[in-house]
Amino acid sequence: MLYTIVFLSGAVLMALEMIGSRLLAPTFGSSIYVWGALITTVMAALTLGYYLGGKAADRRPSMTAMGLILGAAGLFVGFLPFWTAHACEFFSALGPRTGSLLASFTFFFPPGILMAMISPFGIKIASRSLLTVGRTAGRLAAVSSAGSIIGTLITSFFLIPLMGVRNIVHALGLILIIISAAAFITDLRLRKPVASAEKAAKPNRLLMLFVAGYFLAALVFVFAWRASIPVKNRAATGEERILFEGDSLYHHIRVDQLLDERHLHFDNSFQSAIFINDPLRMVFSYTSYLHLSVVAHPQPRRALFVGLGGGTAQAKFLHDYPSLTRLDAVEIDPRVVTVAEEFFMLPDDPRLQIHTQDGRLFIDRAADRISVSRIEPYDLVVIDAFNADAIPYHLTTREFLTEVRAVLGPDGVVAANIIGCLDGEKGRLLRAISRTFATVFPQIYLFPIGGLTEMEDTYERNYILIATLDPVRRGKEDWLARAASLTGKGWISEDVTSYAECLADEQRVSSAVSIPETPVLTDDYAPVDTLQHGL
Repeated sequence: MLYTIVFLSGAVLMALEMIGSRLLAPTFGSSIYVWGALITTVMAALTLGYYLGGKAADRRPSMTAMGLILGAAGLFVGFLPFWTAHACEFFSALGPRTGSLLASFTFFFPPGILMAMISPFGIKIASRSLLTVGRTAGRLAAVSSAGSIIGTLITSFFLIPLMGVRNIVHALGLILIIISAAAFITDLRLRKPVASAEKAAKPNRLLMLFVAGYFLAALVFVFAWRASIPVKNRAATGEERILFEGDSLYHHIRVDQLLDERHLHFDNSFQSAIFINDPLRMVFSYTSYLHLSVVAHPQPRRALFVGLGGGTAQAKFLHDYPSLTRLDAVEIDPRVVTVAEEFFMLPDDPRLQIHTQDGRLFIDRAADRISVSRIEPYDLVVIDAFNADAIPYHLTTREFLTEVRAVLGPDGVVAANIIGCLDGEKGRLLRAISRTFATVFPQIYLFPIGGLTEMEDTYERNYILIATLDPVRRGKEDWLARAASLTGKGWISEDVTSYAECLADEQRVSSAVSIPETPVLTDDYAPVDTLQHGL
């Protein structure tokens, strides 16, 4: 039983660390700061827990003491889902670094200390002789590590998409309470018979008290578990309804509806939206700006979208451009594809091909097939896989963009949706991505949503970056003329003429991008999280 307790406590600790990222993600996103905060918290808890556990084990090395420690950890963990959201909202004012670190310490440091204390207790209880204490310590450490491996794999590979975060946390609390009760029972069985029945009754009454407390806690967890199971059409506050909420391998996904607007959320960000009564009218203006790519390459035949979201942009392109014979949409998360089909009217069009894999991997393989003429190159590549808090760094580097260029035809165009600004500290990421694009493509154009003013641009918003292989630089007048001509011919239905008016001045972009500390992003050096949120 001792080895089972050590194994399960190790498994629960690592499962809690893995699930911790999902508890923090709705507020702090899924950046490297969140993982840094979690790992720091767990390592600090292990350090202090091993020390305190060793001291406590020397004083009272008993299974009952282990049971008390595990029970306290189980109660703390089991009740986490009731208050973490409010605490995260409080800590969010401190920013992604400090906020995520303090939230992580608040949620996981106390139970981490308690679970770390179990290994020293196990070694003390299992040791029978100084001659074998090393062997005993090694065995228990191996058992605990094996539990950590199993807990990590099961949680990340299976439990998160199957059960949901709150359900898993309640289950972890129940597991700790169960093994706590097992520790008490084991200790009672190992005790020598005492002479007095009165003396023997005391531990029995104590056990009954703990069992009753654990039973009540278990009932709370079970009712909380049932209440927290994600359901469709669950009413929310006011006019808003939550149509779907659940966890995938990559995101916490939520679909809600307010009047005739339906929204898709990933973690703490808006990802897509649709008007139910007019699905081809774009809710977010940046998706309309993507049609500037067609100004640079009219009547495209083959298009590639990296990132699906709700599929509203893809549906609009398929509707507006009958010249398209194929549109490939690459989405790494299969559950996002399911949500797009069920809630966002993803069209059942034979020209639309959905690929559930990493965008860079797809482009790398497509470049190989294009190089041997197995498939045709693309006229348009749209990169819409970024949001305000989580940037897949491997989709920003010069090496990736070189592969993107390899899948384009001779006059191919790339459109990328980036959130940022040109000036100030918050503009570092946009400037770095723009500079990296400029090392691969002859021409880049920046279109800030709504246009630029004469004042300093320090307000974060969507920018559409258009990169072309054209050796000739096109000024704003050329963009306006081409947009007006294509609109007049009926080849583009979006108001691309007004969008072309937002073209950022070349000199202003050049001076911002050429700031000496602006890096070129590479596979070796792409600090996108630090560029987003400065030290």
